[in-house]
Formats: sequence, structure tokens, C-alpha cells
Amino acid sequence: MSGYVGDLSPEQQQQLSIIKSKIAEINDPVVEKEIQQLDDSMTLRFLRARKWNQKDSFEMLYEALKFRATFQDVGVEGITESMVVNELKSGKSYFHGVDKGGRPVCIVKTSRHDSYSRDLNESMRYCVYVMENGKSMLKDGIETCTLIFDMSDFSSKNMDYPLVKFMVELFQKFYPESLQKCLILNAPWIFMGIWHIIKHWLDPNTASKVSFVKTKQLSDYIPKDQLESSYGGTSTFKYTYEEKQVLN
Repeated sequence: MSGYVGDLSPEQQQQLSIIKSKIAEINDPVVEKEIQQLDDSMTLRFLRARKWNQKDSFEMLYEALKFRATFQDVGVEGITESMVVNELKSGKSYFHGVDKGGRPVCIVKTSRHDSYSRDLNESMRYCVYVMENGKSMLKDGIETCTLIFDMSDFSSKNMDYPLVKFMVELFQKFYPESLQKCLILNAPWIFMGIWHIIKHWLDPNTASKVSFVKTKQLSDYIPKDQLESSYGGTSTFKYTYEEKQVLN
């Protein structure tokens, strides 16, 4: 059985029931709201991530609930557009289209990130903001997203080790089982040394989802009508951001 909602073995269903019982016993006002919003689909992500080890899954989930409730003193749901407006203006990432499995695709333009001038706290908020947006875009039966890191025009000022480490932590600790594929597009030679550092931060499961590709290979993963023309597709989509959308 796959371990997803509606496809659980008797043993998997029992593990889910045990975890739900342990969660119900938590007496912690900090995570009370997060517990109320927790569903079976999210709980199963943590069980799968920890290979159905009951103790490890519960501890991981509890830490994630605390992260959601307390992140930067506002919690993940407390992040508004006005808190990440500089990141939104940059156009450094956006969602467009779906992959061949119907999963949302997030495109990251690495050359638009300046590690010398960025506000790290805002950049971290933005990462969480994007993760939450991606989660809200998932349709029934879809639980993961595909990520494209466009490395075109990448230079040393675009590399941000603290932020990348935080992103890895997000995927591996707080949003497990959320990534379908990470496509590193048109990586220059300068990135190869950097990659040797980053890959040691990845667990084997996450690392297995990373592929280095060229533009012509994107259509192997994403239908051409879902790809912008600059990526060899037929979509006329162009990312724009109007500041009037900022919420106060």
C-alpha cells in the first residue's frame, strides 16, 4: 500500500490511529490551533518520512507544529504579502503550470537573488510564504510540487548558503514529502563546487529527487503548453507583481 489517504494497509492505519491519539493528548496551547487544522493527509507525510517509526514520526510532527505556530513570532499563517514585498517585487520565484503528473511547478530564478543585499529574515519568510502557497494549490490526490532552479546567469553573489540551508530544513523537517522533483536547470561550472557542499545537507531521499537538466529536457517533465517560451514551451505567461496587491 502507498501510505496515502485511501490506500493504507491495516498496519499503516493502526500507526496513523496511534499517532492521532498521541497528538490528541498534547496539552500545549502553543500548538492548539495547528492541531485543530491537522488532517490525515498531513500526518501521513510525517509517518512516511520516518518510515512509519511511531516515535520518530510523532517527534518530527510535534516539532513541525511548533515551527508553524512560532516561526518569527507570527507563525507561518501570519506571514502576509507586506512582510515579503521585496521578494515578491524581485520576481525571483513564482508558480506557473503543472508537470506531467498534474503537480504545481515552482520556478526559481536564482540570478534575481542578491545575497549581498537581501534581508535574511525576509528571505526566510518568503520561503515559508511560497511553501504555504504551494500547499494551498494542491488538488485532491496531489501532494507534491515540482521545483525548477533556473541557474541561468548565476554568479557568486546569487549563492546564499544560510538561505539554502534553511530551504533544505524546510523540505526535510517541516514540509516532508512535499517535493516531487527538483530540476537544476542550466547549472554553470561555478555551481558544481557549491553543489558538492549542498548535497551533504540532503538526506538520500531528497537527494534522489534532484536532477541536473538543460532547457530542452524540461519537456520530459512538464508539458510544453505549461512551459514559458523561454523554456521551450508555448505558454505566454509572464510573471508580474503589482504593489497595490500588498495587504496591510
